[in-house]
Amino acid sequence: MRVKNLSNRTIKLICISVLGIVTPNMTGLITHRRYNVTELTLSYSFFILIFLVVWSGNIWLIRLIRKKYDSRYYHVYKVILSLFIVNIGYSGIVSFLLLLCWKLLSKETYITWGAIINTSLIVIIAATFITNIYEIIFLNKEREYNLSRVEQLNIAKAQAELEALKNQIDPHFIFNSLNALSFLITRDPAIARLYNDTLAKVYRYILGNKERDLVLLREEVEFISNYFYLLKIRFSEAINMEIEINDLAAEDFLIPPISLQALVENAIKHNDFTDNNPLTIIVSVSSNYVIIKNAIHPKNYAAPTSKIGLNNLDNRYKLITNRNIIIENNFKFFTVKLPILKF
Repeated sequence: MRVKNLSNRTIKLICISVLGIVTPNMTGLITHRRYNVTELTLSYSFFILIFLVVWSGNIWLIRLIRKKYDSRYYHVYKVILSLFIVNIGYSGIVSFLLLLCWKLLSKETYITWGAIINTSLIVIIAATFITNIYEIIFLNKEREYNLSRVEQLNIAKAQAELEALKNQIDPHFIFNSLNALSFLITRDPAIARLYNDTLAKVYRYILGNKERDLVLLREEVEFISNYFYLLKIRFSEAINMEIEINDLAAEDFLIPPISLQALVENAIKHNDFTDNNPLTIIVSVSSNYVIIKNAIHPKNYAAPTSKIGLNNLDNRYKLITNRNIIIENNFKFFTVKLPILKF
């Protein structure tokens, strides 16, 4: 990953120029009276060239080392140690050789080895500082990039999971509806037609809200009323539903679509009921939850349950609202609490 901030030519030229002018004056490698203006300009240009070569070389070596330790085998300590060794070695050798050239070519009559060594140390320190700044910026940019990428991947994953969970609803609902319709066609064609018309309304709601994560509680209550009407056609007096939600509450809250249908369907599936012993499902609102409650009527030969429906609903809630549904079973009543969001 390229760090654009370090490619800024203006910052690079200013830093190199300042170092190239200040350093020889600090170490006494330039005696101004020995040079005319042109020679003095060339002299300072030579020191600027030293820092340019050291700076550019270190940046190139940093990128080379990072390419060697790619993300699959990335070890921070190895990279830092390698950068430290290469940085000192390269900066020291290059600066020392170029300063020897300066000693041979300049008009300076007396340049001590101490001055050359001191200048080389200044170059090494400056190069180390530059490398550390580069490393800090690089790691920050890399961290921001990785965090952004992880966040994007998590969002994409959540969206994919949510779509998969939504798509699980349709085949299940269609299968049950067609079975019921097939039964009613042979039993009572008039009721079958009414069932078909109501089914169209119910399925229109599913199609219309399939891409939405949240709907008004009022809309969901209207939908579950229509859905339960289909069940009443099939089961008659064997099932009842009491909706204890006033219009004001239904307008103030949001809920994932088709949530109530999954719970009503779950109650129908796992309980035994007859006209003489009907199943009553109560839907109410309390403390920012929609509560769906029914008395438990255990079947004599209950089939093992996979709890896919409840797990599916819980996963949808977790992805959409970052909250879980609450399931309570005291062996007399089965209660599910769905978190609702304030509109």
